[in-house]
Amino acid sequence: MTIAIRVSIAAIGVFIAAVGAIGLIGYLNLTVSGYSFYEYWHFIILQPELYLFTGGLLLAAFSFLRMPRKTKKQIKKDIVE
Repeated sequence: MTIAIRVSIAAIGVFIAAVGAIGLIGYLNLTVSGYSFYEYWHFIILQPELYLFTGGLLLAAFSFLRMPRKTKKQIKKDIVE
């Protein structure tokens, strides 16, 4: 993948993670209204914001992973075989 595609995927991932994080921070107000952290966690598991947050972080992280490239020597070896 080219650098432009990787940066675009990373930017989309960060945007999705930010949307999810804003929702999760907004739901933290439930702890002020009397929810325990245990009840909050069980509520959050069912909300899409948690999955947006984790999916966005994973998308951003995976966009910068390098795929192994074949060297010229490996390409010549594949052609000969």
